[in-house]
Amino acid sequence: MSYLVLARKWRPQTFDEVVGQEHATQTLKNAIAQGRVAHAFLFSGPRGVGKTSVARILAKALNCASGPTPTPCNHCQSCQEITQGHSLDVLEIDGASNRGIDEIRELRENIKYLPAQGRYKVYIIDEVHMLTKEAFNALLKTLEEPPPHALFVMATTEPHKVPVTILSRCQRYDFKRLPAPMIQEHLGHLIAQEGWQLEAEGLQLLAQEAEGSMRDALGLLDQVVTFGGQQVSAAEVARILGLTDRRMLLQALAAIIHRQGAELLQLVEELHEHGLDLKRFYQDLVLYSRHLLVAGLGPEARTLVEVADPEWEQLQALVQERPLSHLFNLLNELLRGSEDLRRASFPRLALEILLLRLVHLEPLVPISEWLKRLADLEARLGQGDIGPEPLAVTPDRPQTAVSTPVTEPIMVLEPEVEETAASRWPQFIKFVQTHAGNSLAAGLESSCVAEEAEQRLLVNVGPAWQAVEESHQARLQELAREFFGNQYQLVIQAPTPPPAPKTPGTPRPPATMAEIKQQVLEIFGGQWITEEGRQNVPKEESV
Repeated sequence: MSYLVLARKWRPQTFDEVVGQEHATQTLKNAIAQGRVAHAFLFSGPRGVGKTSVARILAKALNCASGPTPTPCNHCQSCQEITQGHSLDVLEIDGASNRGIDEIRELRENIKYLPAQGRYKVYIIDEVHMLTKEAFNALLKTLEEPPPHALFVMATTEPHKVPVTILSRCQRYDFKRLPAPMIQEHLGHLIAQEGWQLEAEGLQLLAQEAEGSMRDALGLLDQVVTFGGQQVSAAEVARILGLTDRRMLLQALAAIIHRQGAELLQLVEELHEHGLDLKRFYQDLVLYSRHLLVAGLGPEARTLVEVADPEWEQLQALVQERPLSHLFNLLNELLRGSEDLRRASFPRLALEILLLRLVHLEPLVPISEWLKRLADLEARLGQGDIGPEPLAVTPDRPQTAVSTPVTEPIMVLEPEVEETAASRWPQFIKFVQTHAGNSLAAGLESSCVAEEAEQRLLVNVGPAWQAVEESHQARLQELAREFFGNQYQLVIQAPTPPPAPKTPGTPRPPATMAEIKQQVLEIFGGQWITEEGRQNVPKEESV
């Protein structure tokens, strides 16, 4: 007798045996019980979740000797033939190999004939999205108005490729991907009936590796039992499936958090020696980093992480050593590095560089921590303690385990400069502009505090001050006391007005001959000689 794989041996035979698809099975059971069974169904969903199995169970429920019934007996001739796959009334058609219009024409011709022995002739078309456009068009009329004895059940993993005209003629049921805990529980019941012994952690690895497919999980279980016998440990399961040991993943995360680069390189060396896939190890490390981040959300996030309880406790212990911001940064860097590792010509070297980059990744300091440091700094400045003081080691900065002490950077505090009225004068001008308007503030243009003594501020103003009215000057004094204090008073020192230009006087009359003669005598001396007196002067004297 030929061997029957577990996926076929433990295929569900009733609606109640279907795992994780209660929304579909319960609706079909109610439809059969109420006599409201549609003539066409579309079962969509990922691989290995029970689409074809539910289609067969529906065919048995309709053609059972005691039916139609929601619970087929699985003992009558009709149920036995459908279970064994050679019933003349249930035709399973592969849409990938019978996708042309000729096959659909043949189906339309055969659908006219009555069932051989059952009540209904059921057509199960698997991977219906593989049919051609012409085949779909040929199926439209028959699918909309089939004979009373005909029923169509179509299954597909890609419902978006099915034409809308086909979808509108069917009742659609979306089958869900099965959660890992549900697959693990089902595998536990199965191995108990088979008499096998597998650790719970090993079953969990199988459930996670199946990625929501019960058929894949049963196939992996078949492979593991074939290799390791009826007693298989979790480590053997990981080795058989080519998975990374969970302890190595936790060890890698701990080395990253504790900044132990040498241990990470040693771990990569062990993976390489055992011939494990380094890229698969990196993918598992990314997933475990996600688990570590979720563990930081608190105990209520336990259901979001598919790990064993001991692993969950170790994740919670690791997450206490770093803030969530740093863990988020780690996961972000891991996601960025996956593309580099995928394209790397030397996977081992690329993996070592990525891991060392994570070791030396600087932690992110939360804003709350910076605000706390600023508050402490203000408190020390208020107490006069302005000497240099080293920054305290924050929780996200680990102590490096080396022989020489590592000193933190020292913050040198500059002495605080005392504010004066002169330094605050520009702020006062803005204060005046806000409370008194632009006109008064414009009068203070080019002004400055020349002297500050005994709560009196001597202010030198520019030429624009001449446009300021006296009432505004009183308002300026009020604003000064409000800004600088009640004890302060402004003393305005206006600029010295420039000297008035000289105005031209009345022009002097021209000098007379007598005045000219007088000025000449005063300058040169001598005597003035007329024409008559010149004739009487001797020649010797005139020479």
